[in-house]
Amino acid sequence: MSIRYGISVIPEARFTARVYQARQIICGQYACWAAEMHPVHLPLIDYFAGPEDKVAAVSAGLQAAVQDFVRYNRRAPLPAWELAAAAGQIYLDFAAKETYRPPAQWPVNLLRQGVIEQLQRIDGLPPLPEIDTDNPPLRLPLLQYANLPEPVFAAAADFTQGVLRELLLPYYTRLGQLILLRFESDAAGDDWSDGGWAADLRFQIIDSYALI
Repeated sequence: MSIRYGISVIPEARFTARVYQARQIICGQYACWAAEMHPVHLPLIDYFAGPEDKVAAVSAGLQAAVQDFVRYNRRAPLPAWELAAAAGQIYLDFAAKETYRPPAQWPVNLLRQGVIEQLQRIDGLPPLPEIDTDNPPLRLPLLQYANLPEPVFAAAADFTQGVLRELLLPYYTRLGQLILLRFESDAAGDDWSDGGWAADLRFQIIDSYALI
């Protein structure tokens, strides 16, 4: 069994509920279930390795990062999303429209940086995945690893846009919770970058930290 951890943001409940509805409809319509095997989440640090005996230290570090963050950023907004589709992935891209200030100044990336700084202080925790600080990813998956013919994938992207309009998904939302996730997969092996986990992913939310 292969184990990884992840740290993600869940948007506020009203937004998350509509995304969950949209994702169910889209994944069901195109029989692609990889996105549905996760909670509705916006990954900040995805699929990192760590010993079981460091989980308590990770949780304590996240609590400290959240306390520092909410002192100045309570009810912080996420950037507006834009629908994106490429390479079998359809997702909400929260980094596409924000142009009036650099990514390092966005509240969600201030939170991510605070989390990284806390985790880097933990002795014995393996290095975290590298993140492009000039263009850090802020993607909420709706459809993943869809092995669809190109015309069908294009139709799925159009269908997704229609579903989001029908559900009146707001373009803006706020940070709701930070969560610490534990993922298990027998199929993923040592490489979690290519969707091998989609055959049998299991997840558990280990801890949650309010951001509002």
